[in-house]
Amino acid sequence: MRTTTSIALLCATAWLSACAAFPQERYAGPVVAVPADAVARCTLIDKLQSSSGLVGFFGPKGVDNIKQNLLKQADALGATHMVWGEPSVGYDSTALSGQAYRCPPSEIPR
Repeated sequence: MRTTTSIALLCATAWLSACAAFPQERYAGPVVAVPADAVARCTLIDKLQSSSGLVGFFGPKGVDNIKQNLLKQADALGATHMVWGEPSVGYDSTALSGQAYRCPPSEIPR
């Protein structure tokens, strides 16, 4: 019984490590992350949120994956800037939300 449990644990660890090792394509578009006070004169386009199956030890990778996906979504909506909420990383879920803004060229925060 102990050998079966050890083998199952080893397989699960290897599977999770392999999943986390696959790099996700990095967002390289024009949407940039800024603090909330930098978008005072910008227009809120949408509030975006997502979650990841990467939890616990792999939670930070899950947050990064979510950010990449939400930046792509914001770009598709015509946003120029993104303000992140606080990520939620636990042992049963990883989630992140953000607000996508469009700033006029004269008001673009850097």
